[in-house]
Amino acid sequence: MRKKILIVDDEYTIRELIDLTLNQEYDIIKAENGMKALELIKEKPDLVILDIMMPGMDGYQVCRKIKENEETKNIPVIMLSAKHEIEDLKQAIKVDVDEYITKPFEPDMLKKRVDENVYHTRKNAERKLFRYGKSLHYIRDNMKNNKVLS
Repeated sequence: MRKKILIVDDEYTIRELIDLTLNQEYDIIKAENGMKALELIKEKPDLVILDIMMPGMDGYQVCRKIKENEETKNIPVIMLSAKHEIEDLKQAIKVDVDEYITKPFEPDMLKKRVDENVYHTRKNAERKLFRYGKSLHYIRDNMKNNKVLS
């Protein structure tokens, strides 16, 4: 099954450029503002590409809401922005952005970062499932031997 990417940018041309860059390998959903992004996040994309400067709710606010939600907090967020001052990067770190890429950007480089983040997320999920499975086996085995304390 193909992975799903949510692109959030108020500029149509940027959304389309990112779509063209990624649509050969990923299913793409798009939002033109933060409120629409928060509606579409319910579709559980595998990654979000998020602009900072948008009308209404900015990218920092959107990212904060994504990362505060238990169901979406592990979705990687790549912030893509024309803002490139150190304060902008500090703010992105505060809201737990996974990557920060400045505009103008190189499409091939963006695709590489997307690929790495999607792969990294899948590997982390596999590791968590493996550890969780081992924990369940440990509990089950110790319950059989009455070693688990209530």
